[in-house]
Amino acid sequence: MIYARRELQQRLNELRSVLDSDAIDKLVKRLNLCGKDRVAAMWELVVLHGLSKCGYIQNEITLSSLRKPDIFFEHNELRFIADVTAVSDEGLNKDNPYEELMEMIRIAKDKLKLPIGGLTINIKSRREETKRGTRIKLLLPTKNRLQEFVDKVIVPKLIEKVKVGTFPFSIEIKEDGVNLNIIIDSVQSPYNSCSFACYDLPRIKDRNPLYNALKNKASQLKGVSDISGVIVGDNGCAVISNRISSFDSVSIEQIVNEFFRQFLSVDFILLLSIREHQDHSIFSGSLRRKNHISLFVRTECKAKKELEDLFEKMVEHFPTPIMMPINGARRACEDDYYLGYHGAYNMEGSKIVRIGLREFTEILAGLKVLQDNGARYVDASRKLPQEPNQLQDLILKNFKEGRLPETINIIKTPKNDDDWVEISFGERDPAISPFQ
Repeated sequence: MIYARRELQQRLNELRSVLDSDAIDKLVKRLNLCGKDRVAAMWELVVLHGLSKCGYIQNEITLSSLRKPDIFFEHNELRFIADVTAVSDEGLNKDNPYEELMEMIRIAKDKLKLPIGGLTINIKSRREETKRGTRIKLLLPTKNRLQEFVDKVIVPKLIEKVKVGTFPFSIEIKEDGVNLNIIIDSVQSPYNSCSFACYDLPRIKDRNPLYNALKNKASQLKGVSDISGVIVGDNGCAVISNRISSFDSVSIEQIVNEFFRQFLSVDFILLLSIREHQDHSIFSGSLRRKNHISLFVRTECKAKKELEDLFEKMVEHFPTPIMMPINGARRACEDDYYLGYHGAYNMEGSKIVRIGLREFTEILAGLKVLQDNGARYVDASRKLPQEPNQLQDLILKNFKEGRLPETINIIKTPKNDDDWVEISFGERDPAISPFQ
């Protein structure tokens, strides 16, 4: 997910002394189930933990309306009730199923024994003009017709091209509201790619994933006498993730103001996401990620400054993000554990090496070998051209010189989901080398 599992577990442990066990057990159950709700549970967890460091909290208190909002918070004069949710572009993706189409074509291509990779799909689109605004729609079959479309339209054309035997080749399809071009050129790249117009930027103030998520929570907060709010976590949503806007897209501010205009039961909206920037320091050229919040408060609410101060303090207790929300949302739908330091290693001189503890254990368990270079899907990786593994070469060199490991240390990195194994090779051992 977005944060390291170890960091989330630490916060679960700490909250057990603040909230009752049933509340934590419900969060644990949600976090252990793969699917989109996993990210919503993650955001709820870090918000509850962060607020617990700033004041008194309760979870799912029953209101007079019998509704149970996620959070009751109190500190000094500030009191509020809030619901936590997460928003994604799932609905838009369902209407524009390019990923599913690409996977189906890849499978069909593999069945025809074509080389791995080299698949490029260019998808056309149309602008749908309505009284309320503009919508971008990719010219693809509906999701429930994709497989039939691939089997009856694309596969026969692929077979024709394969029989001709000329590579690279392209296939153009224009029929029944479908317009796309498929290129297969495995020489150019071992990877597959897809290009299309941006369909997930909001162009109508009250017809977009963020507005819909806020609207769904508004009824939960009706009749609340205290300050009320909605806390929205990024679950792979273009509008929250600060994607570059187009000339006809609407901003977060426009969406929120429209929501405030239509729903009086909510006093504030807090958006949670991650921002990524290049670290240009002399010692690093990597990407840095940091937590990002955006607070919007209704004009009539007099607690704006107090809310701003509180949420700034709250986010200081959030973990350091290890991936962006769009990637975290994808990982949350997988039923296995994400990679640690797999494929990464470090060599100090010729006698000290480091490898990720999880990969090291997998190698000892016979699940992988060093030559796999940390690949997640070993069987698929071994079908690709293999690259030399420098770590394996150095270990082999030491062994051939008669050197065995002298010390093996575990270097803990608790803010990530892996540790390092540091192996130091000693002097020549007469057990495996000539007498001197």
